[in-house]
Amino acid sequence: MFDLPLEQMGAAEKNVAANDVFYLQGKRYVVPPGTSPDWPYGLSPEDRKLGPQGLWEKYVGSRVGNIQEPLSPGWPDRAATSLDALTVNEIARKNGATDAVLSMLRLTFLGEDFDYVSALEDIVWQRFFDSGEIGSKLRGGNDKLPMAFAQKLGPRIHYGAAVRKVSQNKDRVTLSVSRAGQVAQVEADRVVLAIPFSVLRDVKLDGSISSQKRNVISRLRYVPITRVYLQSRTRFWLDKKHSGYASTDLPIRTILDFTEAQPGARAIVGTENSGPNAQLAAAMKPEERLRWGLENVSKVFPEMAENFEGGTSIVWSEEPWSMGGSAYFTPGEMTTMFPHVATVEGRIHFAGEHTSTLFVMEGAARSGVRAVNEINAASN
Repeated sequence: MFDLPLEQMGAAEKNVAANDVFYLQGKRYVVPPGTSPDWPYGLSPEDRKLGPQGLWEKYVGSRVGNIQEPLSPGWPDRAATSLDALTVNEIARKNGATDAVLSMLRLTFLGEDFDYVSALEDIVWQRFFDSGEIGSKLRGGNDKLPMAFAQKLGPRIHYGAAVRKVSQNKDRVTLSVSRAGQVAQVEADRVVLAIPFSVLRDVKLDGSISSQKRNVISRLRYVPITRVYLQSRTRFWLDKKHSGYASTDLPIRTILDFTEAQPGARAIVGTENSGPNAQLAAAMKPEERLRWGLENVSKVFPEMAENFEGGTSIVWSEEPWSMGGSAYFTPGEMTTMFPHVATVEGRIHFAGEHTSTLFVMEGAARSGVRAVNEINAASN
């Protein structure tokens, strides 16, 4: 639609054949791309050869079998209900995984939530990441997409406007919208609410909304996510043919090169963690959080200390228009709550990653297509 150019994630590291970086049990490992370090865990010889993804398949993936797509008719079935009752770590332990194996599983992309998120949700997500889709981003930043929409829609976008109340009858939907201290009424034939439920629960909804939907809006959880961004004077990691991405067992967990596709000598690396570690960082004062991030990143990349020029951080649970990261379900919640997340309520439709089976931008885009199809079907 907008012909926006895409770039494969990690392209800069691939161009220099960058080595992979790990920091585990107090030791730094730099290994050729696609190879594994000498894992510092008490693994059996067989498990040591498998690596994190191989251990996932051995202790979790191969034990699950086929599961239905959560948006398919008749879902949830017995298999889904059984998986929803457990976490990934509980499934792995039932299949013989040791503490050392669980430590390795924690290094996978979703591993930070394996002890508190529904196994059903994690397995649905993992199935997408295992599908062979190559991660990509928009050249120049992902905000190019909303900017393109804004240019296309022009004055139809209203900035600084917050929905305070939603009501409907059999013919119309009415929104009470607050802007610059004034409240205006906006009417529409149909409305798509893409507001996270963490924020929507503070919007007044009339009696037309079902009790099931109200229950999900009030209870849906949002994972804490905290990021710390550090500006570096140089891209020293590329000069050393190291990846700007590192996997660690430090509280920061993951280090990312956030500007790997952008030109210039300077760059921004940062940390991203979720769950309890994100809450730990969120409880700090901003300047303390920045020092914490720098100290931990410098353990993995010692050159960061001398190249550091400044930084900032973001605590997604404190952002007023998100109030958290992505939506998630604890054991027992996905099969009982997800069937009501995306359901149409009269003339009101729902979209956003929380209404999809994927917590990434792909899930949000798919939910938009679904909502459009719902409206088209209702109009015919």
